[in-house]
Amino acid sequence: MKKELKLYPKYVSMSLRSSLSYKADSIIMIISFAVTEVISLATIYLIVGTVPSLGFWTFESLAFLFGFILIPKSIDHIFTDELWSLAYWAIRRGQLDVYLTRPINPLFQFVAKTFKFDGCGELIVGIVVCSIFGPQTGIAFTASGVIGLIICAFLGIFVFMGIKLLFASLAFWFQNVGIFLNTIYNLSNYAKYPIRHMGKAFAAILFYVVPFGLFLYYPIECLISGSNIWWAVLWSSIAAVVIMTLALFTWHRGIRRYESTGN
Repeated sequence: MKKELKLYPKYVSMSLRSSLSYKADSIIMIISFAVTEVISLATIYLIVGTVPSLGFWTFESLAFLFGFILIPKSIDHIFTDELWSLAYWAIRRGQLDVYLTRPINPLFQFVAKTFKFDGCGELIVGIVVCSIFGPQTGIAFTASGVIGLIICAFLGIFVFMGIKLLFASLAFWFQNVGIFLNTIYNLSNYAKYPIRHMGKAFAAILFYVVPFGLFLYYPIECLISGSNIWWAVLWSSIAAVVIMTLALFTWHRGIRRYESTGN
C-alpha cells in the first residue's frame, strides 16, 4: 500500500503530461462535459414544469440533487475511467499482460494508468450547482447533516467504482461487456429524479439491486423531508462494502483465468 501511494502521483503526472500535450483538446473536453451537464439540468427544469406535483420536490431541490450526484460521479470519472477499457477491449486484446509482469498490484496499475482531467468539468458544475441551489431548497443545514452528506458523497465514489469494476470484470468470462456495463451505469441518471414516483418495482431496483438511489437520492430526500440522514449513511456504508467486496472478488477470480492473446 505504501509503495502504491508513492507511485500514484507519478502515474498521475505521466497521465496529465500525456493529456495536456494537446491542451486545446483537453480544454474542449472539459468544456463539453460541463456544457452537457448544464443541458441536463435545463432538461430537469423543463420536465418539472410539465409535472403537476412531485410532493416536496421542487426544481431547486432537484437541482441540488443533480449537483450532489455529479460530485462523486465526476471524481469516479477522473480516477477510474480506465475500467471502461476493461469492459470493452482490454481482455480481448491481451492488454493485461504488461500489468501481470510487474511486482505491483495489477488492479492498481490498471486504474492508475489514466487520470481523466476532463472530468473536472463535471466536478466544477456539481459544486457550483450545489452552492447556488442548496440555500434555495429550504433545507436547514446542520453540522450533522452536512457531515452525513459528505460521507455519502465519499462512499458514492467507491460505489460507482465498485459497480464499474464488478461488471467490467465479467469481461474475463465474456470478453466484451461494455454495452452491458454502460446500461447498468446509466441507471445512475434516474437517481436525478424523484425515485419514489417511478413505481415500486423500478424504485426497488435503484435501491436494492443497483443501489444508485441509496447513496445518491436517499441522502437528499432525508434532508428535504427532515428525516435522519444517518440512516442514509448507514445503508450507503453497507452498500459500499458489499459492492466493493463483490467487485474485488470478481476481479480476483477473473484475473486467475485470464489468458493472453496469441499462440
